[in-house]
Amino acid sequence: MPCKAVSRQTAPGFRAQRVRTALKPALWCAVVAVLGVAADVTTKAWALSRLSDGRDIPVAGSLIRLQLVINHGASFGLGAGYEPLLAVAAFAGMILLGMWAVRATGRAERFGAALATAGAAGNLIDRLFRAPAALHGGVVDWLHVSFYGPTFNLADIWLRGGLLIAVAGWLWRHRTHAA
Repeated sequence: MPCKAVSRQTAPGFRAQRVRTALKPALWCAVVAVLGVAADVTTKAWALSRLSDGRDIPVAGSLIRLQLVINHGASFGLGAGYEPLLAVAAFAGMILLGMWAVRATGRAERFGAALATAGAAGNLIDRLFRAPAALHGGVVDWLHVSFYGPTFNLADIWLRGGLLIAVAGWLWRHRTHAA
C-alpha cells in the first residue's frame, strides 16, 4: 500500500499554528489599547477628585497647568451640543483604528493604531457614561500647556500621537528608494 504524502497545509497542527500567528498581533493590539484606556480612565478619575472646584496645579514653572475642564464638544469645544454625533464618530473611529491596528504589517504602524484606538475609546467612554446622560456626557480634560490653546487629556495624546506613529510607520514601510 503506497504511503500518502501529507502536505504542509494539511499537516496536523499547521492550521492551529496559523491561527496562533494571526491572533498574536490582535492580542498585542488589545493589550496596548487596554493599557492606554486604563491610564486615561485612571488619570481622569484623579483629575475629578483633585482638581474640582476650580483648583489648578501649576507644573514646571507654569509651563503646564493641571486644571479640570468638562468638554461637551470636540477640540476647542467645537460641536458642543452634538454629543450623540461625536459619540457615533468616536465609536466609528475606534472600530476603524482597531481594524487598522490588527491588519497593520509593521510594528510601529500597529502600535500607533492601537494607541489611537485607546484614545478614541477613552473619550468615547466619557461620552457614554458621564453626566448629564448617556451619549451626552462631557469629556474630562485636565492638561493645559501654556503655548497650546485647549485643555486635553491622555486619550487626546494617545489619539493624536498614535495616529502620527501609525502614519509614520506606514510611510516608512512603503517608502520608495530613489535610484
